[in-house]
Amino acid sequence: MAEATQAPDSTASSPRYSWYCLGVICFAYFFGFMDRLIVGLLTPAIQADLGFTDTQMGQIQGLAFAVFYSLFVIPIGWAADRYNRVRILTTGTAVWSLFTAGCGLVRSFGGLFGMRVGVGIGEATLNPCTASLIGDLFEPRDRPKAFGIYTMATAFGTGLVYVFGGLLIAFTMQGVNMPFLGQVPGWQAVFIIIGLAGLVPALLMAFTVREPKRKEIAKDQSEKPSWGEIFAFLNQNKTTLICHHFGVAFILMAVYGWVNWLPSLFDRVHGWSIPQFSIWYGIFGGMFGIISAISSGYVTVWFKDKGKTDGSMRTVLWGGVGLTIGTTIAPLMPTPELCLAFFAMAGIFSNWPPAQALAAVNDMTPNQLRGTVTSVYILVIGIGGAGVGPFAMGWVTDNVFGDPKQIHYSMALVTIVMGSLGSLLIAYGLKAYRESLTRVNWRPAGTT
Repeated sequence: MAEATQAPDSTASSPRYSWYCLGVICFAYFFGFMDRLIVGLLTPAIQADLGFTDTQMGQIQGLAFAVFYSLFVIPIGWAADRYNRVRILTTGTAVWSLFTAGCGLVRSFGGLFGMRVGVGIGEATLNPCTASLIGDLFEPRDRPKAFGIYTMATAFGTGLVYVFGGLLIAFTMQGVNMPFLGQVPGWQAVFIIIGLAGLVPALLMAFTVREPKRKEIAKDQSEKPSWGEIFAFLNQNKTTLICHHFGVAFILMAVYGWVNWLPSLFDRVHGWSIPQFSIWYGIFGGMFGIISAISSGYVTVWFKDKGKTDGSMRTVLWGGVGLTIGTTIAPLMPTPELCLAFFAMAGIFSNWPPAQALAAVNDMTPNQLRGTVTSVYILVIGIGGAGVGPFAMGWVTDNVFGDPKQIHYSMALVTIVMGSLGSLLIAYGLKAYRESLTRVNWRPAGTT
């Protein structure tokens, strides 16, 4: 294993600086996640102003972002293995922020669709570059915690979007008089404000984060592997990667499904208004999500300290199991308070799979392939999790139960099926993952 065989790297960054770099990346990720979620909260205002149908808004929310995000992640991952990752990520952060601001400058379906495509392309730089950078900024023992902190940005972003997004929308409801633009509708002002704010982490990254020296280079592969070497690695580890990628994708199908349909559940079944739900779920869901992200790394380290070399995959597995059980029961609760409590408590496990799935890829993949292998994983979960999950729950509500007010049953059914399939795949892949770890053959630090 890398922990046992690799000598200390005298070129490594100081721990304090490494955590600072991660903080800047998390700051960028926080704005990126806000950019994804804010469209949902602004949908009623956009429809009221521009008259878009639900189908059109669905395309702007999901299709425009997810498809192009997934398509561009592969070439960006390939580039991250060859070129300066900090520059790529800085450029991507600036791109998605400017396109988010651009959403506030257009007033047509085609214009909004195009701007969301740009957001997706910019955000495609995030995970491949970050996964590779964390591998070089942190020692193996600290990486699970680093990936947990990184994932915490999504939980923090979710909480702030729900709690303060509504307040910002209320503040701008009557329109805003903006420099150079004059009076603009409130929903456009929100896009512009959030988009321009996202340039702050881009500037911090450009001027304060240095590209770290690459380490853990595989002995039997070139510094810039060919596509033949890439496919050989994927083929050699195909069982591990299939179980890992698709197992997490199934788990995230359930997660993305209920996250997108929770407001409708509380509205249709429990009679809560969207602002009422947003505030309470933002507080408790965000809090437990942060705890989940931070704790995931400590759980993985605990497994490894117990001699379980597959600790990161075990954390993914138990997170999937706990999440599936909790979020299958939650929508069936008879009162909104119990429903919210069960979803919040299940949130303890919500970030274990996505955080430690990245750590698992990092542990088994040589540096010169991490961006590419991570991008394949992002492609699978992007299309499978973010794309299929919300659609599956809506389809089951319409075609299995045939009643919008039966949405709690469709959420429970899709969650138990998808979550169970994902957890079983992860469990089946544990042996293959351990075998993949035995093939790790990093060069000694400082060699070329």
